[in-house]
Amino acid sequence: MTPPPPGRAAPSAPRARVLSLPARFGLPLRLRLLLVFWVAAASAQGHSRSGPRISAVWKGQDHVDFSQPEPHTVLFHEPGSFSVWVGGRGKVYHFNFPEGKNASVRTVNIGSTKGSCQDKQDCGNYITLLERRGNGLLVCGTNARKPSCWNLVNDSVVMSLGEMKGYAPFSPDENSLVLFEGDEVYSTIRKQEYNGKIPRFRRIRGESELYTSDTVMQNPQFIKATIVHQDQAYDDKIYYFFREDNPDKNPEAPLNVSRVAQLCRGDQGGESSLSVSKWNTFLKAMLVCSDAATNRNFNRLQDVFLLPDPSGQWRDTRVYGVFSNPWNYSAVCVYSLGDIDRVFRTSSLKGYHMGLPNPRPGMCLPKKQPIPTETFQVADSHPEVAQRVEPMGPLKTPLFHSKYHYQKVVVHRMQASNGETFHVLYLTTDRGTIHKVVESGDQDHSFVFNIMEIQPFHRAAAIQAISLDADRRKLYVTSQWEVSQVPLDMCEVYSGGCHGCLMSRDPYCGWDQDRCVSIYSSQRSVLQSINPAEPHRECPNPKPDEAPLQKVSLARNSRYYLTCPMESRHATYLWRHEENVEQSCEPGHQSPSCILFIENLTARQYGHYRCEAQEGSYLREAQHWELLPEDRALAEQLMGHARALAASFWLGVLPTLILGLLVH
Repeated sequence: MTPPPPGRAAPSAPRARVLSLPARFGLPLRLRLLLVFWVAAASAQGHSRSGPRISAVWKGQDHVDFSQPEPHTVLFHEPGSFSVWVGGRGKVYHFNFPEGKNASVRTVNIGSTKGSCQDKQDCGNYITLLERRGNGLLVCGTNARKPSCWNLVNDSVVMSLGEMKGYAPFSPDENSLVLFEGDEVYSTIRKQEYNGKIPRFRRIRGESELYTSDTVMQNPQFIKATIVHQDQAYDDKIYYFFREDNPDKNPEAPLNVSRVAQLCRGDQGGESSLSVSKWNTFLKAMLVCSDAATNRNFNRLQDVFLLPDPSGQWRDTRVYGVFSNPWNYSAVCVYSLGDIDRVFRTSSLKGYHMGLPNPRPGMCLPKKQPIPTETFQVADSHPEVAQRVEPMGPLKTPLFHSKYHYQKVVVHRMQASNGETFHVLYLTTDRGTIHKVVESGDQDHSFVFNIMEIQPFHRAAAIQAISLDADRRKLYVTSQWEVSQVPLDMCEVYSGGCHGCLMSRDPYCGWDQDRCVSIYSSQRSVLQSINPAEPHRECPNPKPDEAPLQKVSLARNSRYYLTCPMESRHATYLWRHEENVEQSCEPGHQSPSCILFIENLTARQYGHYRCEAQEGSYLREAQHWELLPEDRALAEQLMGHARALAASFWLGVLPTLILGLLVH
């Protein structure tokens, strides 16, 4: 919301919000007051540490509306291309976002073959899978609860592939995961609608169909799956991330626990009739994301993003996990694939106190050897390893935690103009916005800074899907109304000259003599500061520009208010009258503006008012007003007219005098 300008129509005076606790809780007054102060302090502290510094609305033209509201969407984008495919209800949208031109859209209708579905809503064909297969695009959908697939070539359906079990769920609301690797396909989707309701991880296409035992997971919610090519081909792993019901039924234990599971890609099943069709190399480990210093635990895994190592070392692949707690606060924890692999290779099994068989559970065997029955039986009855997977770094703590509820994450590795590497996280919130968070340094001394909150849509809505194109440096996001292309380098949103540009700490941006520009678009070297504490000190001008003086005339005893937009949510804003502080707005202030309200204007309240923004050692003047008495303002106005008349008189007389002097 745009803050109101200064004016006489005063708003309601801002008040501190007090937490109200019902009397039926029976808490003593002292305890209730302590709880109020603790909640307020925790909220302010969480905002100042991890809240976004500024809020930005992406006002570009790179968005296209859907032809109808789409309650469920799936997004497919190939890095480096201008095309974005979005699956909706009975439609596949093909968007094109060429550089410097308006976006366009083409629509392919894929209707459903209505069968015996009862619920009218489920009788549609919700597209749930888009995947490039050969020269075509594989499209799979619910098809009125008869999941089917089609092959899409050149924006037209050329072939119906019929019912394909495991490629699409029966309902768009079902939790599902499909993973492709060459000719192999892995899926968590049940094959039958009314039986086999225990979720399984399957290989549905490949050398042999396999599935996980029904007892190794408890009501899992699958998040992400990936295949990791290790040093030896037979040792290649499938890792998938999920959360499940906590087997610990202690009332104080969390309801859910987060897991990572491993499978050997070359698993051929077992030797006995009980194990021949099952994964024999399944193991799972707990993912820990907690902060011992604040005693905060984040046990609900929301999303995972894998960032490969640039040198190709699979062990150094970074795994970014977004977690939440029962209060919908969030944390980001970072793991390495090397640590995950080590836990599965070396840990004992939880609850198993005998010697491990040889080969040990979870070991991949060369030459496609079957897993011995004894090894399978031990792993099947004790599928969890005792050691937990902890975050990277010496403290084993989250990268950061926040009061915001994050749902999805993508991460871009980039290099600043001086060659320093940064990891930039883009996190979607439950409010339909994106937080841009920069991570720098190494795992022992990392620095995290929340640069901005991006509003990606013209019409506010929840974010359904997000995709990162690291080659073209774009984000693609969908809501039920539209798809939007958002650039990673939104440097034009930073105001305040050189100081404002560098204070953003945005590694994509730098100061180019007279404006804040992208380091990718500038033809010459730009000024960047990698000093996270005092970046403004790199600017040629040591002090930021002063705010322009604005004057207003007011009658005595009038009511008036002055507004100062709080551009940086990390700054403290002070309204000063002459040298006295009249109003202070701290980081985490709920209003977008710091408002100074004058109830009854007296003679001593006339004069100069300055709004100062203090952000660490950076101090700038954001507003400068002079309140004048009406009679003085009138006198200044008359004096100005007199000066103008005098100037006009001399301009008319002066040429005549000069001409007279020249004649004589």
